[in-house]
Amino acid sequence: MMKFSTLAKNVFKAIEQAGGKVYIVGGSVRDKILNVSSHDYDVEVYGLTLDTLEAILSRFGKVKTYGQFAITSIDTLPGYDFALPRKEKKSGDRHTDFVCEIDPFLSIDESISRRDLTMNALMYDVAHHTIIDHVHGIEHIQQGEIHCVNPHTFVEDPLRILRIATFVGRFSMQVHRDTKALCADMVKQGMLEHLSIERIEEEYNKILMSDNPALGFMFLKDIDALPDYLMKLSTTMQRLDYHPEGDAFTHTMMVLSVARQIRDEAQEPLSFMWACLLHDIGKPIVDNGTGSAPDHEAVGADYFKAHEPMIQSKKRRVYVEHMIRYHMALMRIMHSKNPTYYYYKLLIHLKTTPVLDLLKITTCDKLGRGYYRADEWLPFYNDILTLITSCGTQPPKPYITGKDLKKCSIRKVDYKTILETCYDRQLNGATKETLKRYI
Repeated sequence: MMKFSTLAKNVFKAIEQAGGKVYIVGGSVRDKILNVSSHDYDVEVYGLTLDTLEAILSRFGKVKTYGQFAITSIDTLPGYDFALPRKEKKSGDRHTDFVCEIDPFLSIDESISRRDLTMNALMYDVAHHTIIDHVHGIEHIQQGEIHCVNPHTFVEDPLRILRIATFVGRFSMQVHRDTKALCADMVKQGMLEHLSIERIEEEYNKILMSDNPALGFMFLKDIDALPDYLMKLSTTMQRLDYHPEGDAFTHTMMVLSVARQIRDEAQEPLSFMWACLLHDIGKPIVDNGTGSAPDHEAVGADYFKAHEPMIQSKKRRVYVEHMIRYHMALMRIMHSKNPTYYYYKLLIHLKTTPVLDLLKITTCDKLGRGYYRADEWLPFYNDILTLITSCGTQPPKPYITGKDLKKCSIRKVDYKTILETCYDRQLNGATKETLKRYI
């Protein structure tokens, strides 16, 4: 039995008293079966016109109706969306290209047939406290399998491919072979090309923040639905002494599996997950057939800046670019003869990108492979953390400024070179008095 707020129950009762029938549809019913908490409810009302429904809702709060599907809500009942049953007819290639016809007296079977997946086609009858399941949705949920409802209507919306990947990552489910083959055929026909970059990014964000993002991306890889720079990772072999897991895609999925356990500790969790997904995209470009990938960090960062269109936020793009470019920097610094100097140089390059997030992606990169254990990485991690703690997370302020040069009567044309040299020497351990003597 599903539970609702007192206000929601009163709204449902008013609808029923006016001759309407109330059903909860979609995700919240699925989540009930999965024993997952849900805060959003899609309410489908049968037997009433839109005007009548709006009039009833207006007795309980301010009504807002939006979109071609005439979704209605009231401000006093957040998380509840009300709609009437509708028929849909495909009118174009984009996933939003549908002509909708509201039909308050549509049959339950016809309404269910337009749903995407069987686990999303469940309906909860509010009056009788029962779940209507005409497509074996509960059985498929219990089996951990994702099935489409109707293959003929499923192909009308290419966004459903990415939604399946999100559900795979969210619920750690498998996609039934027939539904998987259907998705692969849609990809082969180029149907994903009809989705906007913004919509694709939105679904990728959901996959990355799901409980098991690696499963979602592995599904997309299996049906050839990933962009080239990710697909090519699967054919890029790595040195087995460093990466016994084999190809770079497998490594990336292992990195994501580690990252999802610590992402909430990152300053920017979603950006952090994007960086983990893309950190090795330079490897296919520099792959020389020996498993080595020299300079893949810088090459990958440059490629990201020039060719990765999905991430729209400028701030996130800077974060991800820095993480790709410097994801091995901390390890190299610790093997250098002067870690403090190179650490300060790194902070200058990172600017506002948090170095502690960089340490986290370094950790995920190290642990996301076939042989490395956390207890082996821990001493090295502690050494890096000690360096960060002792030096801080921001580069030091310069000892020497333009005012100091002006006092020495130095020509302004020479300021830039002298200040850069002084600052570099400061980072290398020079004191302010030593720098004054140098000037």
